[in-house]
Amino acid sequence: MVDKQANIDLVFRNGLREYEVLPPPEVWNSILPSVRKKQSPTVLLRAAALALILVSVSVLAYQLTRQTSIPFDAGFLAFDQESSRAGTILMNTPVAVPVTENRSELPVSDNPPTQPSYDQEPEAAIPSATIQTTTITLLNNDDDREGLHGTLSSMFIRQDDPEDFFANNYGQVPAPPPVTEKINRWSVTAMASPTYQSALSKGSGEMAREILSTEQTNFSYTGGLSFSYRVSDKFSIQSGLYYSSLGQEVGGISAFGGFSDYTYSKGDHNFEVMTSSGLVYTNNADIFLFDGVGGRVNSRFNNDTFDPAKASLNYINSSIHQNFSYIEMPVFLRYKVVDGTVGFNIIGGFSYNMLVNNSVYAVFEGDKYRVGKTEGVSNFMLSSSLGMGLEYTVTDNLSLNLEPTFRYYLNPFSTLPGLKNHPYSIGVFSGLSYKF
Repeated sequence: MVDKQANIDLVFRNGLREYEVLPPPEVWNSILPSVRKKQSPTVLLRAAALALILVSVSVLAYQLTRQTSIPFDAGFLAFDQESSRAGTILMNTPVAVPVTENRSELPVSDNPPTQPSYDQEPEAAIPSATIQTTTITLLNNDDDREGLHGTLSSMFIRQDDPEDFFANNYGQVPAPPPVTEKINRWSVTAMASPTYQSALSKGSGEMAREILSTEQTNFSYTGGLSFSYRVSDKFSIQSGLYYSSLGQEVGGISAFGGFSDYTYSKGDHNFEVMTSSGLVYTNNADIFLFDGVGGRVNSRFNNDTFDPAKASLNYINSSIHQNFSYIEMPVFLRYKVVDGTVGFNIIGGFSYNMLVNNSVYAVFEGDKYRVGKTEGVSNFMLSSSLGMGLEYTVTDNLSLNLEPTFRYYLNPFSTLPGLKNHPYSIGVFSGLSYKF
């Protein structure tokens, strides 16, 4: 009995070996949901496999883009080759490429260099060489794609001699693009100067010496606008338009006012005064002139026929002034001796002068009284000029100028017989110049 209870499992197993009982149909309705839930791990595995495939493809594409930045179907890169399609790429940024520690040239491979392993320890910084700027052209040659790897691989050059690399592979070292500097050829200058005027006069006879001894120059000035064209680095041509004022004071000629009550002359003038610049004709009937030095005044009224003191005329002054104004059109040649922040120029040329004003007046207490004008003065004068110029550059377009100039009039100032008068002047011009 004891043994039988110990093997109770064998009794039930042997007794129920041939017994079969079918479960009722409603039992499967409860078992089916539990069976379907056990299928969820398969779906998750499929999703994980798909994500792994996408990540692998992304990593592979990233590795390919790191090896080359240009797709094969867009052509390949070549150095110093004529382009079969429009467009040229200019590498303006120097390219740094690795070289070996012993500065030896790496072998050229047909395959792109592989990426370093991230499991290894980081090595010391590898020195790099810089490739000079060169022109890269896009070529439409789909059959010669191997040239891309050869070109990129050959960029691993020696650090100490990059020019030999280009000379050995392409026949010559690429020259950098020419740098074109803008040249300001035109300039406009505003100049002005007070001038000291005198004359080289030559006359024969006592009257000529008397005339020259009683004359002295007045204050004169010149100013205007000039244009200059730069022909070369050294030479420039200058022209423009200037206004020049010249004059002199004739002493010993006394002027009186109020003479119109005593003259009934119907002529065009009452007095003529001989000067080195010509004959002064009076056109103001109220002016009486008297020469207290000699016989320079010609008139039908003299000391024997008329006394201004007895006639109670108003005394004005003991001298008269001659004033002449010219429009000057110069043609100068400028030669630059020193080119820098402070430049030095030599200036020379000729000027054509046209008379625009001819007047004679007397001065009383600061007021001018018109006397007449000078006859026999040349309406056109030719003068020569020689000077030097200092130019201080303020900016690329603006500069300050200082030009001492000597001017000499070539033809005589007047046509008075027996007397030749060649004026000259010395002035220091200053102004502002703008280049464009």
